[in-house]
Amino acid sequence: MCIWRNSTYEQVTFAPSILHKLAVIEVPIHSLAGYVVLFKTPSRMESVKWMMFIMHFCGAYLDLFLSALSTQFFLLPAAAGHSQGLYTFIGIPVKWQAYMFISAICLAGVSILGFFESRFNAVVRGRGMSILKSKRRLIYIGGHYIYAFVFILPITFTPPDQTNGKFYVRAMLPCVPQEIFDHPDFFVYAIDVTLLTWIIGIATVVISSECIYFFTRIVIFLSSTKAKSQKTYKLQLHFFIALTIQISIPLLVVICPIGYIVFAFVALHFDQALNNIALNFMAMHGLISSAVMLTIHRPYREVILKMFCYSYFYKKLHRRSVHIEGTVVVVSNHRS
Repeated sequence: MCIWRNSTYEQVTFAPSILHKLAVIEVPIHSLAGYVVLFKTPSRMESVKWMMFIMHFCGAYLDLFLSALSTQFFLLPAAAGHSQGLYTFIGIPVKWQAYMFISAICLAGVSILGFFESRFNAVVRGRGMSILKSKRRLIYIGGHYIYAFVFILPITFTPPDQTNGKFYVRAMLPCVPQEIFDHPDFFVYAIDVTLLTWIIGIATVVISSECIYFFTRIVIFLSSTKAKSQKTYKLQLHFFIALTIQISIPLLVVICPIGYIVFAFVALHFDQALNNIALNFMAMHGLISSAVMLTIHRPYREVILKMFCYSYFYKKLHRRSVHIEGTVVVVSNHRS
């Protein structure tokens, strides 16, 4: 089914008009979150600092990629479209921007997997050592990051002839206006999306299954009586609950867009308005993740409150203003 309403939501300017403004908000929030994780993580959370920072960095990069670096205008379920953003401005080919987009999504998934694997080793196995000090863990996690960069290369290096590709997509999506295909950066990533779907599907299933495995093992352990002490158990449980909330809330935001994308490919359903709206929702994933991380973890929440509210509450607690007949009398709590 091919639907084109000629509405504002379908135009190439719709996503940039929102996402480029969103980037102005994302940059300071992501920067603040990165600073807090790197320099304000308490000693009791030192073992998770770097894995949390990597997870934050990957999510933030995916956000900024969609909102500012390479805002996508893709004609799903056809693997074709163009990009609008900084990467396009500096001349990076669209096919490599598509490659970076898919890799960025996979990297975000691998970073979550790495964090769960780190928690599994620290909580279940009781080995909180750094990945760099464990060859098996280094190979396991490092291999996944390498995979995230290379798994889509077979499609990237074998694009179809663009004349034939445009003809194929034009026939597939007859409702799309001709000016979309005439865009100078319009690119057909693949004609037959079967291989592309299988490659992305396998990566999704494998990484998701591993995350579920580590998550389940941690839940089973924390539900048992294997913890060394009640204090250790409570610390591990509270942190794991906070971590689960931190990851779950942003994922809930992108479940609908991802569900729609899967539906579009399976049913060969085209609706550019929904494509653009789905993109806008996906671009908020990292922003919500950063905001949740800064509020759900108590040490980070206290740092933020101290940074932005301390001076206000300090004045409120240590100075009182008494208004008497239009005169302000300042009473100090400090005794000389």
